[in-house]
Amino acid sequence: MRYINAIIKILTFPGSLLKGFWEQLLCKFFGVPVENKKYLQFNEMAGHVEHEPVSGNKSFWFCFVSGFMVFITGLIFAVPAFLNICFLDVTSSTLKIVSLICLYMAVAMFTNLFPSIEDALMMWEKYKEMGKSAKIIFAPGAAIMYVGAYAENMGITFLTNAALAAAMLLL
Repeated sequence: MRYINAIIKILTFPGSLLKGFWEQLLCKFFGVPVENKKYLQFNEMAGHVEHEPVSGNKSFWFCFVSGFMVFITGLIFAVPAFLNICFLDVTSSTLKIVSLICLYMAVAMFTNLFPSIEDALMMWEKYKEMGKSAKIIFAPGAAIMYVGAYAENMGITFLTNAALAAAMLLL
């Protein structure tokens, strides 16, 4: 599985690089030492930054904010691609190429939304230690990030995003 994950991370390198950038920036913000700053590696840490464990409730915010920023960037590319491909009569070949590049960038961003499995496990452990009212508030985000980390590691996020992009092109 790690080879599949690494190949997908290399194919979607813009999203991998941006995810690694946000993780490194958040490590700096939270004061967490970074062990390895290579964003593209051919192992399970492809698209992520190796760092010391994030302590306390910061682990939830570390996982959430980095994924949310990549999600916003994906939306910035997906909306014009969707509008150009599905609703506008794109006759210019240049506009078609730009739309396809935007679609590729959106798929690359949406494929790399979730934290690494180690970060997700740390976040889930800290989530289980929270109080009852905090658990209710953070439950949807924690569950999505936890399941999404495993789905991203197995390549499921790439397959679903590629299928959505293909369906959009066929409309």
